[in-house]
Amino acid sequence: MRFALASVLLLGLAGGALAQEPAFEALGQAPVVGGDRVRARDRALDEALRQAVEQAVATVLDPDQVVARASDLKLRIYPRARGYVANYRILDEGEVPASGLYQVHLSAEVATGRLARDLAAGSATHALPHLNAKSRAIVCVRAKADGEPAEVLQALPPRASQALSELLAAHDVVVLPAPADCSEAGLSAAARAESAEGALFATIEVSPAGAIRGTDKLAAHVRARLELIEPDGRVSAASDAERDAYDAVLARAAADATADALADAGQKIEGALAARFSAAAPAGAALVRLEGVTRFSDYQAVARALAALPGVAGVEPRRFVPGEIELLVRTAQPAAQLGAALTRLPPSGVRVMVKNNPGGALTIEVAPAEVTAPEPG
Repeated sequence: MRFALASVLLLGLAGGALAQEPAFEALGQAPVVGGDRVRARDRALDEALRQAVEQAVATVLDPDQVVARASDLKLRIYPRARGYVANYRILDEGEVPASGLYQVHLSAEVATGRLARDLAAGSATHALPHLNAKSRAIVCVRAKADGEPAEVLQALPPRASQALSELLAAHDVVVLPAPADCSEAGLSAAARAESAEGALFATIEVSPAGAIRGTDKLAAHVRARLELIEPDGRVSAASDAERDAYDAVLARAAADATADALADAGQKIEGALAARFSAAAPAGAALVRLEGVTRFSDYQAVARALAALPGVAGVEPRRFVPGEIELLVRTAQPAAQLGAALTRLPPSGVRVMVKNNPGGALTIEVAPAEVTAPEPG
């Protein structure tokens, strides 16, 4: 019996209906930026529906299959989460006091039959060749922040370059310095001159999104475009993403939003990156222990958050015992760095406390998130 079955809520048959899709309970959260509760609610709803589909996937695939097909799921299944939801019911929703977050708690009926067919259609795996020498790529960033202080504009390229370097690290790619000419022609010429397999070119545009109501934090909105440029000058893949972030300092908020937007854009062209750079697993791995796990959905949330961190090539479950799960995270990063990144980008729907052990392993204490009912009125 799969662990995921414990997280499935089977509802009774509706009057007159012969069958009903299984229902999954999920919790989504999103920041309220500039007082825009409507947009925050939409993003929280999307996150909750995505989580429901992730739980449904775990009833169709075994845990090792979920890990092995993480990239395929991110690229092909999860972006279409709403299409697999036959119906959903809001259990409660509202702003979480003093957090600046809007929260949606729902129960969603997922069309697991259609989901299973789509998963079966994409079950063929394509082995990627392992190179004796590492691939090489050039990274270049162009940032715009019209009318914003100079420190905001200055904060974007270093953070963007770091995010792109981490994205390429997942494919064991050596990052080369950017040329003076960051145009498509300049990057392709530099790639040929350096015998690089290609270049990543990011265009970042930032704008302020106002203050977070009830806090001293400022929000920044970033729009990012990411292009994969071939040595012959062709743009073989491109994607766009937008993210918001908030901080007491606008420059830090803009830098965080930049990193998040580029991570999203990178996920959208993950298949093209893997094909171009013939990805091999990065050298090294970090051992992670999850303690206090009582629900499979909580394990899923943490494993998904770890797999989405920059520089992580995969998450492999190694041992399951009551209340404890041991994972192997394929990454070149030390465990402490993973823990710090997970603290900045915590999993949705659970509370985590990260502890670095002397032996180099990472321990994460997991507990369900407290659902706060909206205040009356």
